[in-house]
Amino acid sequence: MKRVFTLFLLFCISNGLSAQRNLQQLLGAWASVDAQNGQAGLEIRDSARVYLVYGGQKKAITQCRFDFTKSPAWFDFTIRDGNESMTIKSLLHFVNDDLIQWQLFEDASQQPVHFASGKGEMIYLKRKRE
Repeated sequence: MKRVFTLFLLFCISNGLSAQRNLQQLLGAWASVDAQNGQAGLEIRDSARVYLVYGGQKKAITQCRFDFTKSPAWFDFTIRDGNESMTIKSLLHFVNDDLIQWQLFEDASQQPVHFASGKGEMIYLKRKRE
């Protein structure tokens, strides 16, 4: 019985670890799939070159932190708008390899833990193929 339980536990752990995402899988350009969010998106070239696309503008993210050990993943970033810096906390969830559920929270006072309707802007991003 112990042997069966140990095998089951190892199977669950290996499946959980293999499902964990990382920054490499997020590289590329991502665009909103719905008309309501228009031209919203992300462009991630590497950990130092990350851009927010919104309303036809592309702004460099000055600081960012990804935490893929959380589920959904945490993605916190800072952008500059003129002389002002804005910190945004957000959550990322890979629906599949080419679709991401992304929720942004403008109130950066608390780190969100789960997706919550009505608390932030929900955007679905699709990987742009070149």
